[in-house]
Amino acid sequence: MEDHRQDQTPRPERASRVLDDGTRLLFADLHNHTMLSDGAGDPERAFALMRGAGLDVAALTDHASIPHHQLDYLDPADYPDEEALALARMAPHSITDEGWARVEELAEAADVPGEFTAVRGFEWTEPWLGHANVWFSSGYLGVTTPGRVGGLHAFLEDEEPQALFGYNHPGREPGRFGDFQLEPSLVRRMVTLEMFNRYDDYLFEGVDRGRPSPLVACTAAGWRPGLIGVSDEHSRSYGLRGKGRTGVWAREHSRAGVREALLARRTYGTREVGLRLDATLDGERFGATLAPGGGARELRVDVGGGEHDGRPVQLQVLAPGDDGLPRVVALHDAVGGETAALDLPAPAGREPWLVLRVADPSRRGAGPSGHPGTAWGLACASPWYQEDAPA
Repeated sequence: MEDHRQDQTPRPERASRVLDDGTRLLFADLHNHTMLSDGAGDPERAFALMRGAGLDVAALTDHASIPHHQLDYLDPADYPDEEALALARMAPHSITDEGWARVEELAEAADVPGEFTAVRGFEWTEPWLGHANVWFSSGYLGVTTPGRVGGLHAFLEDEEPQALFGYNHPGREPGRFGDFQLEPSLVRRMVTLEMFNRYDDYLFEGVDRGRPSPLVACTAAGWRPGLIGVSDEHSRSYGLRGKGRTGVWAREHSRAGVREALLARRTYGTREVGLRLDATLDGERFGATLAPGGGARELRVDVGGGEHDGRPVQLQVLAPGDDGLPRVVALHDAVGGETAALDLPAPAGREPWLVLRVADPSRRGAGPSGHPGTAWGLACASPWYQEDAPA
């Protein structure tokens, strides 16, 4: 029998200290692999191990990629060069129909409303173009349009109207989802962009190769994702410290509650166990769409939990810059475990979004030299989007 006891590490408060709206904080990991694709973990034990690691919500998302019998017959015309074609031919082992059905059985057995939420998903995996997680679907899809996202978009639009999806480790694969090709009918259901994957911060991914920040590029294309962190676990262990995970502000601890919170973008990504983050801008939590306004704005922030209480943190407020990089609108020194309030300056122009990033000022993270937002990232909240603003 699996051990379902919760991790005894001190847990942060689950109620918001800046907004009284009936939501509670859940800790989630929405991206994990097993032996059903290219992972080493036992799918029969995975949900129990994640629950034992202190997670409230967990998903298994094994790969669904280009079928291996098709790899030698890929059309070079679907790729920009031989290097891209060679990368596409490195498709991982994919989940099977039997594996897909078994994950549903395991998720049903592990799911306990009010205690632990188990979700079945899959990772659509085009090795050159990019990887996308899909949750709450009845079926799964391998890559049917190599080199293009059209097959995935058609599957979501025509066959899976309840499914949600998001883009994984954005910018790692050279194709960048066809430069984040937009399908307007799917904007509402494209709910996540991974800012933390495994141990890595993706805010500046590819910038050193002359590419724009994935966050700036994705939103400029017209998508409006929430931000998350994930472990992308491939080992036999789950819920490891230092890897990405997600904070979800949910109205209900259930699959329906998690799905609603993802649609509302009430999420933040982190790679810190037990880190609590909540924030409001003029009374609206991150993920909200704000009416246009020209005056100063009040930002209230609650960040802390566990080992972060009493430690200095840096609050960074980011907006899209004209150079493809996030622009730092404001920096504020704060202390973990305490609420902070600051007035943001009136915008010089229309800002499509603002993002709150929490950093450790004592450590340098990724990013271009001289950029003011390169302190070590601890967490990144979903954007506040501005109504009718150009992305």
